[in-house]
Amino acid sequence: MTVNITLSCDGCHKETGPHLLPHRKFNSFNGKGYGFGVWENPGIDDVPFPEGWHYSDPISGCTYCPECWAEIISGEDAA
Repeated sequence: MTVNITLSCDGCHKETGPHLLPHRKFNSFNGKGYGFGVWENPGIDDVPFPEGWHYSDPISGCTYCPECWAEIISGEDAA
């Protein structure tokens, strides 16, 4: 299964994507790729998003592009 993620800025509605969530990987105890082992399940933090994008603001849970995030951090009003 492939998961495509598209980010949309909640400030200016700019989009980036699709970005692929990496596939899960099997790590065997003997190093051969089969037999006994554990599955490594990637999460949202493993997706290679573009630099500066914040996919989940800790306060609002919103997604912001680098430009909107810079305005929020600096405290400037968006005109």
